[in-house]
Amino acid sequence: MAELEVTKVAEQVNHQFLYSVRLSADANRMEFPIGVQDRGSASANEAAVLASTLALAEELEAAARLRLGSGTRVDDRLIPRPSPRQTGL
Repeated sequence: MAELEVTKVAEQVNHQFLYSVRLSADANRMEFPIGVQDRGSASANEAAVLASTLALAEELEAAARLRLGSGTRVDDRLIPRPSPRQTGL
């Protein structure tokens, strides 16, 4: 099972916050930076970064589904094979 960890890295002079999103799955690790403009409060900034993290996770899931194809199980769910229209083939 994959884990996502979001950490605030820095506050930049231009009112932008930099966060690090770490994805760990088995022995693999990836790290992605996400920058957000200051929304005026810490909770609004965190909400923006969590929304960006969720979008990133959904894109990674979609990419994995396209690459895995039919008959592959992830977390005991059968992943359907994408149609040629979805894959652009």
